[in-house]
Amino acid sequence: MQLDILPALEKGLYPSQSDHQKDIERYFGRSLLRELSPPELRRLGRLDIFFVAFSNRSGSTFLTEIMHQVGFSIPPRAEIFNSDWVIPSCKKNDIPSFTRYFLRIISGWNKNQQVGFKIGARQLFWLTRTGLLSHFRSVKVIHSKRQDRISQAISFYIATQTGQWHSNMEKKDDMGPIPYSRDDILRCLYTIHDGQQLVDYYTDIHNTPTISVDYEDTLADPGREISRLASFLGSPELADVSIDLEAVNIKQQRNEDNERLLNCFRQEFFTNENPMA
Repeated sequence: MQLDILPALEKGLYPSQSDHQKDIERYFGRSLLRELSPPELRRLGRLDIFFVAFSNRSGSTFLTEIMHQVGFSIPPRAEIFNSDWVIPSCKKNDIPSFTRYFLRIISGWNKNQQVGFKIGARQLFWLTRTGLLSHFRSVKVIHSKRQDRISQAISFYIATQTGQWHSNMEKKDDMGPIPYSRDDILRCLYTIHDGQQLVDYYTDIHNTPTISVDYEDTLADPGREISRLASFLGSPELADVSIDLEAVNIKQQRNEDNERLLNCFRQEFFTNENPMA
């Protein structure tokens, strides 16, 4: 990978900036990156790294929970490249650079020379642009998706209203019925499509090995999807590990609000499936 060409590209052609990354860059300033030592380079060169690339409400948290449960080297639930995770952690542990933070999480989660993390599409572009990924033995992408993107957008919109991004989080106080907002739901749907297309764009640019995992398929047969991932990541010993869904801390949040808002959206946008002659 020729990293020196990336800064010369138009921003829109290599979309590596998100609010999270801007916050991280502001926090570290000129101390964002540092050169890696020869021992650090050797350690990274022996590792395989994978990413669960996701759009909001795609089922990625459920996926990483069961991946972690069966033994994949990935933290459950955590989005450790978000600024609201990176900055407090670096303050608490007096970490002087993002490079040091990155090495710390790699060391903490490495198992059998493999490590993985959840990541958003623009975060993946940004992390590549730092040059840190170029030192790994291999990089792979698991694309977490949903087949029903309208329901995904409804769920995304509800989460923006309630502040509850997974079932273990508390809702905002005094929440009444979620109001229907055509434009806000469309914005959520647009964001989902944008994120999914950017993941595909990234893997096309860098010829990155990738596999797609649909939320609906994971719910229907989690063992089959874990077996697919074990083959993709070169971890056959994890293919047949039993999954305890009762132990998964993330529960479905779908309720009457989802159905009501979906029906409102259908009435406005869905074509009549049985038009009169």
